Amino acid sequence: MGFFQNLQEKLDWIWVNLNKPSLEEKANFFRLMAVSQKAWLWIRDSLRALQQWEKNKWLLLIINDMIDKLTEWASLAEAMEAESYFFNSDEIELVRSTEITGNMVQTLEEIADSLESSQEINAKIKKASMYPIMMIILTIVAVIVLLIFVFPNIIEMYWDPEDLPWITKFMLSTSEFMEANRYKLLIWVIAIVVTYNVLYSKRLLFKIWIDKLLLMVPVVKWVVKLFYMSRFTSLLAQFYEAWVSPVISFKLLASIFDNFHYKRKMVEVRNSINAWFSIYDSMEWTDLFDPILIQIINVWENTWELPSVLKKITPFYASTLKNNIDSLMAVLEPLIMVFIAWTVWILLWSIYLPMADMVNQIQ
Repeated sequence: MGFFQNLQEKLDWIWVNLNKPSLEEKANFFRLMAVSQKAWLWIRDSLRALQQWEKNKWLLLIINDMIDKLTEWASLAEAMEAESYFFNSDEIELVRSTEITGNMVQTLEEIADSLESSQEINAKIKKASMYPIMMIILTIVAVIVLLIFVFPNIIEMYWDPEDLPWITKFMLSTSEFMEANRYKLLIWVIAIVVTYNVLYSKRLLFKIWIDKLLLMVPVVKWVVKLFYMSRFTSLLAQFYEAWVSPVISFKLLASIFDNFHYKRKMVEVRNSINAWFSIYDSMEWTDLFDPILIQIINVWENTWELPSVLKKITPFYASTLKNNIDSLMAVLEPLIMVFIAWTVWILLWSIYLPMADMVNQIQ
């Protein structure tokens, strides 16, 4: 019974995430909520206004559920909490704090700005990763098709397979192996992908190793570090401006960050604050963050200017992150071209060499 219940929960999770509104639609939701709040509408009336024109049926369901919650005298944060698969914990806590302290418009606008920035960075990362992935996949598929369906027919044209060059024999044996085990190879590829996902999500030591590896690979490590530093400065500034306590702020950051080492550092900082140490004391010797950022926190930590200083740094890290993604692409493109060139060269020579021998024999 437990197995089928877990399977049902997994299927429900997949279904919800496949149909969940996009990050862009989520940013538009908060932006329009902020606009309606500037017009002095009540929260419930704002949601009713969004209800009239929203076309995404899933987002419309979320808005309808939120209106029902507000009708039952729930707060906006409580209505958002009921839709936790769509709203993140940091967004809920920001709204909850703002409902106490006021300034809802600014908070909603900052959430929208943060989501739009995240969407832009995610789009750039996807665009940067999509090109090399597609090129490698297309090359592998082309080679497999040639080896299984084309190469054997070409080799049949030659007189004596035993006199073929070694590179042609190697490709021929590879072709025969792939043709005989095509389904097994497909199953192995699927098994490897599934095993990696299971190990990364269920085995902590494997996740620690992979996350550490990302922080050690040249070029890639700077993309990872800049991504987390940009998120750190943006979110911490929002939390402080909404009067979220430092302990809760770092607890939320720990739940938001996916990389194990950044997550652990946020937990360490939270524990240090609980023990009456400063943020700087816990971050002083870490190499996960820029030393300049740590020194800025040291200077401004005990003043009311820390949120505004962090907000000014965030665009710098976001811009540097985009430049580093471009640099990563500049490194990957020639490597991919070399991989494709070598693959094509091996295929051509495995076909050309016996063809040249045949021509010499005819002459």
